[in-house]
Amino acid sequence: MSDQRSIPTVYMRGGTSKGLLFNKKDLPNDKRKLTKYLLAAMGSPDTRQINGMGGGTSVTSKVCIVSKSHEIGIDIDYFFAQVVVDQAIVDYGPTCGNMLSAVGPYSIEQGLIDAKTDNTKIIIRAVNTGSIIEATIPTPNKKTIYFGNYKIAGVPGEGAAILLKFKNLVGGVTGKLLPADKMILIVDDIEVTCLDVSMPIVMAKATDFGIEGNETSLELNSNENLLKKIEKIRLSAALKMGMGDVSGKVLPKFALLSKPLNGGSIASRYFTPNTCHETHAATGTNCIAAACLIPGTIASKISNIKASGEDTILVEHPLGTIHCVVETSKTKKTISNDFIKSCGVYRTARKIMDGKIYIPENIDDD
Repeated sequence: MSDQRSIPTVYMRGGTSKGLLFNKKDLPNDKRKLTKYLLAAMGSPDTRQINGMGGGTSVTSKVCIVSKSHEIGIDIDYFFAQVVVDQAIVDYGPTCGNMLSAVGPYSIEQGLIDAKTDNTKIIIRAVNTGSIIEATIPTPNKKTIYFGNYKIAGVPGEGAAILLKFKNLVGGVTGKLLPADKMILIVDDIEVTCLDVSMPIVMAKATDFGIEGNETSLELNSNENLLKKIEKIRLSAALKMGMGDVSGKVLPKFALLSKPLNGGSIASRYFTPNTCHETHAATGTNCIAAACLIPGTIASKISNIKASGEDTILVEHPLGTIHCVVETSKTKKTISNDFIKSCGVYRTARKIMDGKIYIPENIDDD
């Protein structure tokens, strides 16, 4: 008899992230036990995650827990877990829009959803935040496909385009579009905008942090003074957002914004929060794109775009550009929670491995 136990899993790339997808029924419901399982599966805490499936970065240390939803009008429940690389911590607070693109294909191939001819629309609930997403998955001949002609920055080659349309995405964590109740907040003499659209983010001008905003993620991640300054302001801003002490937590995220250089709407360097994302989070894209259309925010002042009802915002990141289609209310004259109607992004996904993950048999022992 082995001293390891096995759990069915699928290893997938979703957008510019990568991680494990589980059926909820194969994991414990108890949060303490679940944390142990996921740490063991990813190999945390260890900077190399050599003893698990994690890739040594936050974007390759993610877990999706998927189940058939019992809610009326919802097809799939998606519970996200961010496994911290170098600490024995699993954060269940955020969600991940990139990994969300893998949830639809996984659900179809696992028999949770019946594929339709040509395209299959799946209504997904992000359990962590309560957001509702309509995912459109290419399913010619009622089969999932992964290869196509759509390219996303940060991923080599081309894939089948998956449309993710995020709905009721305002205030999922804080309950407010503007958690600090102001367009501009002064924190340690720095102007910031705090917004909660898909993901709560603290946004600031890159130049206020002594950078241009066009640096690579490697350059920014090696700038210790910059990272310390970001974290100090993030912690202070979170208090004003009503989120309490967020030390050791990944929410709110942080973004440094600047003028675009390659024909986009705005340039962003997105922090998760202690490292700069090599590309850009999909949920973070929703928030920044929405901010471009809300008058008075830092993003709006930089992008200088007026909302027209449906606008395509191009967010430039270290490896390219991500597009976001933002639908805004045509009737609201004041900015409120229902001003942002939806945000849509295109992603691709790929199944890498389908099998079993092994964890210690005695993992439940205290």
